[in-house]
Formats: sequence, C-alpha cells, structure tokens
Amino acid sequence: MRVVLDTVVFVRALINARSFSGRILSEFAPHFILLVSKETAQELLEVIRRPELAKKYKKLAVIRIEAVIELVAQAELILLDEIPQVVRDVKDDVFVATAQMGKADYLVTEDKDLLELTGDFDFEIVNTKNFIEILEAQATR
Repeated sequence: MRVVLDTVVFVRALINARSFSGRILSEFAPHFILLVSKETAQELLEVIRRPELAKKYKKLAVIRIEAVIELVAQAELILLDEIPQVVRDVKDDVFVATAQMGKADYLVTEDKDLLELTGDFDFEIVNTKNFIEILEAQATR
C-alpha cells in the first residue's frame, strides 16, 4: 500500500504518539510505503520549525529535527515534474501531485479542502480515523 501523509498528520503524530496520526506512524508504519516529495518534506520541516507551534505545543519545541528527517529519509522519494492546481489552497497541491506521481493508494489528511476534493484520481483521500480502520481491516485478513 502506497501512502502520502499531509503535514498535519505528521505534526499531530509528533505532538501525540497515541493519536490516530501517531498510531499511523508508529504502530502501522510497517504496513505501508510512505511517499514524499522534496516539496512535501520541505513543508513539513518548515511547519515544525514555526515558533508559534513550538509555543503552543511544548513537545514540538524539543523534537529533534533529525528524528523527522529520519522518518522522511525512509520514505520513497517522488520527483514532481509539475504541480497542477487542483485544490483551493495552492499549498495542498503538492500532496495531490505527490500522490498522483507516486501512484499512491491513499492520501491521508485532516485538511478539509483535501477531504472535500472531488476529481478523477487513482487514489483515495481519507482522514486519519478512516485510514486506521483500513489498516486494521487489512491486518485482520
């Protein structure tokens, strides 16, 4: 199973390892191939460095950037030729493009714009709760 996780999923996992996002990265990570592009990795690193997030979530302030880089380094790197605009928020287009170019099965997000996106995609856009249910169902087969 090939999967793209948006930045919010990563950040929530880093904040709370027991959240749906945290479980995806810790408990279920061996059950899927994580796909990242240079653009999605850059956004993740930029977001976790934001001072306002570190103030709000003390745990983020002490997270080692190396740990995040390690997670991303284990992923399959997808090279994006182009990033078509398909989402209202242009910053979300990189996740759709990464899923398309990486032949993902799922794009996992909590972003409302992405979850409401309709289009002719070869992947499914799901939230973290639904993705956990998919992973649990697959594990029982």
